Amino acid sequence: MLTVAFLLLAWAGAFSTERMQADLQALLTQGPRVAGLPATTAAGEYLAAELRKVGYTVEFQPFTYSRTRDQGSSLQVGAATLPVSSVAGSPGRRVEGPLAVVPGAGLAADFANLNLQGAIAVVRRGGIPGLEKAQLAAGRGAVGIILLTEEPSGTRFTFGGNSPIPGVTLSQSDGAGLFSQAGTRAVLDVRIVTEEVQGRNVIAKRGSQNPLAIVGAHYDSVPGSPGANDNASGTVTVLELARQLADSPLAAQIWFMFFDGEEDGLWGSRRFVEQNPEIVRGLKGMLNLDMVGVNVNGTLGIGGSGELRALADCNALQVACGSAPGGGSDHVPFAQAGVPVLFFFRGLDPNYHRPTDTFADPVLMAQTGQVVRGILERLLR
Repeated sequence: MLTVAFLLLAWAGAFSTERMQADLQALLTQGPRVAGLPATTAAGEYLAAELRKVGYTVEFQPFTYSRTRDQGSSLQVGAATLPVSSVAGSPGRRVEGPLAVVPGAGLAADFANLNLQGAIAVVRRGGIPGLEKAQLAAGRGAVGIILLTEEPSGTRFTFGGNSPIPGVTLSQSDGAGLFSQAGTRAVLDVRIVTEEVQGRNVIAKRGSQNPLAIVGAHYDSVPGSPGANDNASGTVTVLELARQLADSPLAAQIWFMFFDGEEDGLWGSRRFVEQNPEIVRGLKGMLNLDMVGVNVNGTLGIGGSGELRALADCNALQVACGSAPGGGSDHVPFAQAGVPVLFFFRGLDPNYHRPTDTFADPVLMAQTGQVVRGILERLLR
């Protein structure tokens, strides 16, 4: 009898890094895949064509949502004007008040006992979602929030929902002086325009209308970034995994999904969960791959439900696996609906959301696909 380890190692050889590199290049050639723009439409058509070649029925799930574009937001502190960018999900509003510094990493405990009444909060980005920081700041009376990031000024982020107060980002290098200016009067003017976006999820099926598992990745990227690691890496890995499973009995139990609008607030996954409650209720698991092509942490991070994490046999594949944070990616709407989830993530690389996000390693992507396949084998058989 073949051992599980032998089968997993045999699967490892089935992943074609050459084909994955070709897929990666095909997506990057489109340019930044911003939801609602022609590059993303072309990327979706490429994915659909490749999936049909190996026998999948492909459906497109269209959906709409509102997105804001920055129209020259500004932050004035004393006589200085700083280069801020509005955060998607921020209300457009002009506020003024004294700067108030949130200590530490800006975690929930760091907001405890703070009086931010009428103030503009200055807080480091990271640790917990920016939306949670904005909600905590608003709960303490803040009228606005400035998130200091490790990325350059001009890099745009999303709250992933609607913030109760206007929020902007500013690089730590440009905003370091704010930490010593607590109490200084500041004027924050968030100027945005709202546009309606037509997004489109790509769904690949092999017969079943009632899947037991969904394996997914978002295929959109942010403006100005080719999005090789974020998230062509996850997209290509899911595509290659779908090819490898096409003739397997497992394929009839899985939907392979490519989500649009993730970068604007998880819109593709949110709309799918909202519109398909019966399918969602029947799922044994949702596995989401995001940024799996650059080895930032030295391991493949796997986060999510404990019962699913226990199914990962990384030792059999000789793949170093660790824990991943909860993250703000497309598994979240499924988790909120009660579905067991797994999140595969190798960390934020230095090119995150930048024009230099042009590289992802097919070997790392193939390793991720091997682990995902092993989990699906245990989950569905």
